[in-house]
Amino acid sequence: MLVSLIIKQFALIEHVQLQLDAGMTVFTGETGAGKSMLVDALGAVFGTRASADWVRHGAERAEVMAVWQGGEKQIAALLAEQDIDVEDELILRRIINSDGRSRAYINGVPVPSKVLQQLGRVCLDLHGQHEHQALLQPDFQRRLLDIRVTGPLLSNVKTAFADWQQARRALQQLQQQRGDTEQQVDWMREELARLQALEIEPGLTDQLQAEVEAGRHHAQIHAAAGLSMALLDEAEPNARELIARAAHELAGVQDYHAGLKGGLDLLEQVDALLGEVVPELAAALDSSFDERELQATEERLMRLQEAMRRHDCDESGLQALMDEWQQRLSALDTAGWDEDAAQSALDDAAEKYRVHAAALTEARRQAGESLCTALRPLLDRLALAGMQVRFCLTDESRTGAAAEAFSATGMDQVRMQVMSNPGEPWRDLSAVASGGELSRMVLALKGCGAMEGAPGLAVFDEVDTGIGGETAWCVGELLASMGRERQVLVISHLPQVAACADRQVVISKNEQDGRTLSSLQQLDAPARKLEIARMLGDAQGLEHAESMLNRGQALAAA
Repeated sequence: MLVSLIIKQFALIEHVQLQLDAGMTVFTGETGAGKSMLVDALGAVFGTRASADWVRHGAERAEVMAVWQGGEKQIAALLAEQDIDVEDELILRRIINSDGRSRAYINGVPVPSKVLQQLGRVCLDLHGQHEHQALLQPDFQRRLLDIRVTGPLLSNVKTAFADWQQARRALQQLQQQRGDTEQQVDWMREELARLQALEIEPGLTDQLQAEVEAGRHHAQIHAAAGLSMALLDEAEPNARELIARAAHELAGVQDYHAGLKGGLDLLEQVDALLGEVVPELAAALDSSFDERELQATEERLMRLQEAMRRHDCDESGLQALMDEWQQRLSALDTAGWDEDAAQSALDDAAEKYRVHAAALTEARRQAGESLCTALRPLLDRLALAGMQVRFCLTDESRTGAAAEAFSATGMDQVRMQVMSNPGEPWRDLSAVASGGELSRMVLALKGCGAMEGAPGLAVFDEVDTGIGGETAWCVGELLASMGRERQVLVISHLPQVAACADRQVVISKNEQDGRTLSSLQQLDAPARKLEIARMLGDAQGLEHAESMLNRGQALAAA
């Protein structure tokens, strides 16, 4: 709930601090006194696009500050996104410079103006021309019915639509795969065969490189191994024989010197190690050399290196590429069968969707009849007794429409139609309703609860234009009734509407030091009688004014 509004240097307002309460508050005053500035100020503090015209002439900046009390979950979530601590009291502040630039704050924390706009969608319901235009949109008219649809029908349609979309995407992917050209498929098969012939595995390049180097240096390897074998184990004398002779000499005297015993141990270790070297050298000597095998290894290494350069990857990348191609080729081989199954799944999903959509259509049809019945007494009282209203649904699921008509909200085309007078044809609301009729239609919809989930603050700017008499009393009663559940601010010229409010604020314009100023003043009971008398055009008719106030308060309390 909005509990306080402070406006500084805003248009004709120099400084105003307004305390607000629950229920219905009406703002009245002479034409041109500045009542619309109040609406502009509320729009400013809730993020409306800033205008340099808002800044009072001669001032550097305008400022609007609003204090909001209430712990709506949506507000808490929005503040959490901005890292703003949630408090019982929310202080919104908007500063507009004379060049049109603006700054926004929530509880002293700078925020983008779009955050104030998001808060406005949660907190503020501004009843005005834009709302009339929304009523003319088919989607808005459809939502009026969906509010009255009970059970899981809406979610069933949404889920069925998602399943149908998934089935359609699966079929499209298969069809796209089959769309690959034969030339592409042939190249893929040939390239896969070339890669498979390489028998690729991680580290293959290093392995083949080592084999090639060994083959190219076979003669040097054989000669070095033979000479080493001779020096170690075959020549006269050889290294192992000399080491054995040295060990024999030390063995007889090792007990006489610690160094001799240590030296003998080391010689025995060396001999053991040389014993392990000899088999390795023997294996190198026994290795055969096959020139054709070396050539084949060199060619395999060259093909592998070319493949890695061609596909810009290593052995692991080539293996992954081969796996991908095998899967694609396998999918192409079985695509015909898969495509038939996918088409069958899509047909089943479409049929399920149509069943749920048809059930939703019937529920909407019943909701439309229920809403029209609820609107009837309100329209009669709002001077629209001759107007008949209906919701026309075009159920695409029954007309054999293509799947392009599917949507997450069903297949219905909803149109709100009216018959202005008995005997005339039904026409779309947009074709026949005037601005005043649209205004009263919106008020009637709100009065019968057709717009559930509306923000806690409703602002009505001259909703009573073009009406009077008993119709005006009905408007006032509806607004007062709405004020029992929401905070309602009303700008009005009609005494009947003003008389139904819980409290009244007069907006006046006067001249001070050669400057025009607008001011706001909340009226006590005597002052309110005088203002109602002024609105009646009879400043002396206090008895009439008091009578109207008594009637208005009685209607508001009913």
